[in-house]
Amino acid sequence: MSVVSYKGVVRGKTVVLGDEADLPEGTGVLVTPLPPPKGSPQAILEALKAFCPVSHEAAEELRRLIREGKRPARFDDPFSRGK
Repeated sequence: MSVVSYKGVVRGKTVVLGDEADLPEGTGVLVTPLPPPKGSPQAILEALKAFCPVSHEAAEELRRLIREGKRPARFDDPFSRGK
């Protein structure tokens, strides 16, 4: 028996195959999810999960350092000085 692949999408709890899939009723299938496209939100979240987890303490330290490093916004034009 030859192995043929068909693409489809999940709708609710049903896999909807493209028009090219001409399978007889009752045919057994194996569904393998495809990896998300590179750069998609889902791919980014999966990549982040692959890294070492950050402790609560380390995250709080980073937040503290960010707060301490904030500087007031400047509204003057630094390029117009001395004119």
